[in-house]
Amino acid sequence: MAQTVLERAKRAFYRKRFNDVITLLEPNIIQYKDSFQFYFFLGLACLYTGDVGGATSYFQRARQIKLRDTELLAAQAALFLRRGDTHQAVEYYLEVLEYAPEHRLAKWALDFIRKKGDAETISDLVETGRISRFYPRPKKKQSLALIFILIIAAALLASALWFGLPLLEKVSAPSSRADLSSLQLASSERSVAVELGGSYRYILTESAVLRSYTDAQRYFQTYRDNAAQVEINRLLYSNASSAIKQKARLLMDYLGEPGFDTIKDNYSYQKVFEDPYLYLDCWIVWKGMATNIQKTDNTIDLNFLVGYDTRSNLEGIVPVHFQTVLAIDPDKPLEILARISSENGKLVLKGSSIFQSKTTSSR
Repeated sequence: MAQTVLERAKRAFYRKRFNDVITLLEPNIIQYKDSFQFYFFLGLACLYTGDVGGATSYFQRARQIKLRDTELLAAQAALFLRRGDTHQAVEYYLEVLEYAPEHRLAKWALDFIRKKGDAETISDLVETGRISRFYPRPKKKQSLALIFILIIAAALLASALWFGLPLLEKVSAPSSRADLSSLQLASSERSVAVELGGSYRYILTESAVLRSYTDAQRYFQTYRDNAAQVEINRLLYSNASSAIKQKARLLMDYLGEPGFDTIKDNYSYQKVFEDPYLYLDCWIVWKGMATNIQKTDNTIDLNFLVGYDTRSNLEGIVPVHFQTVLAIDPDKPLEILARISSENGKLVLKGSSIFQSKTTSSR
């Protein structure tokens, strides 16, 4: 069967012949003027060959045809990242996760921006061509024959597992998130789990200390980092022994920063306000309004009106500090991703990012 120009171009793309893709597609813009796939693959080919202007133009046209395609959004995010505009890149990656919470490229890119997204590192990536690791790579659709073969193979595997239950248990057993063997308590540490005397915020029994320490590790292994942090804080501000507190602090180093769509155990303002020490260093996503915004070249400080996004219920006012510059519209509600902290005994937030709805056509 004869292939269309678009099918031939896709085949060239999967073989990484990006210039051939451009050569095949650009003369046929009129024919494919309403095809999302046409503009998407043409834009990707331009992106891989370094034609940023062409990629931008073709992606914009593809966006007019299909507004919420996650691979297109990831490609546009990569364009912003290539230009060093990490703020816009983050916004687009967050939009990807809004529609596809498990999108691996978006998660990985956000983690990179958070840890290494400085101008010099990005410039080096562009210069060496390694920036392409952030470009989407659409998967080739499998043929019906191959799909049929995979279905048969899956059925055979399922049958084998059904008749071999021990194997099923072995295969399906969840793997650990990290090896915490170095943080296991020695028998001597378990036998002396509490300190005698002194003043503490939480007074725990030996069994309660050991239970909190075990729960912290269990929560971590199931990706409930906030819940793990609460148990760690319970230990740090309690009469737990210094040895257990030291290992609890080491466990904190394993905890990660969540995203808007990956946060678990998102504690309410009221719960945090009642006992802020228990929730220190936990991450929250709260809705509200921003007021008293103060900017410098590198930072933003504001007062966050928690719960006031509907302008009918003000739960509280919390100072927020960002170690980056963000575009914040004080007249619109927003969501804030931040870590709970304390200054002079008062609740404050260390902001990471925001989500605020846009009205422009580019979003």
